[in-house]
Amino acid sequence: MKKILLLAALAFGCISQQFAQEATPLFPEENQVFLKEMEDTLALLAYAVIHDSLPEHRFGACREMIPKLVKALKVEHSFQYPFERLKSVSIQYPRDSSFRIFTWQLYVDKDDYRYYGAIQMNTPGLKLFPLIDRSFKIEDAEHQALSPEEWYGSVYYNLLDVEGPQG
Repeated sequence: MKKILLLAALAFGCISQQFAQEATPLFPEENQVFLKEMEDTLALLAYAVIHDSLPEHRFGACREMIPKLVKALKVEHSFQYPFERLKSVSIQYPRDSSFRIFTWQLYVDKDDYRYYGAIQMNTPGLKLFPLIDRSFKIEDAEHQALSPEEWYGSVYYNLLDVEGPQG
């Protein structure tokens, strides 16, 4: 009987410890509050970038969105924040979650879009690479290795692992 009680107590202790660990936030509450506020603002701006009928509002929303996104992504542990409300921003991760890529488009005119993006590394310093769309001046892009400063702009919907000559 003592063994059963001891096993029950151990099981209860392990279960309650597991729930306590799951409830522990990944980063400080003030960072969560700040990121939630930033996400709300970014969601409104991202919506305007796609849906506003006036070009000057779309361009203005995009100009305002970029530094706010950078500020949010520079917050400690922000890599763990999902930014789920950014419906018109594609956020993609590779299988190993070593980075994530944010991409979106700005409607300029009929059949004319500009693309924006950033790569956030999953490192303690949260290294950030802005993606600068240069598609208008890149020729033969399919056969080039491009840098973040010379990015062929697009919206990414999926990332695939590919084995190449370098591994």
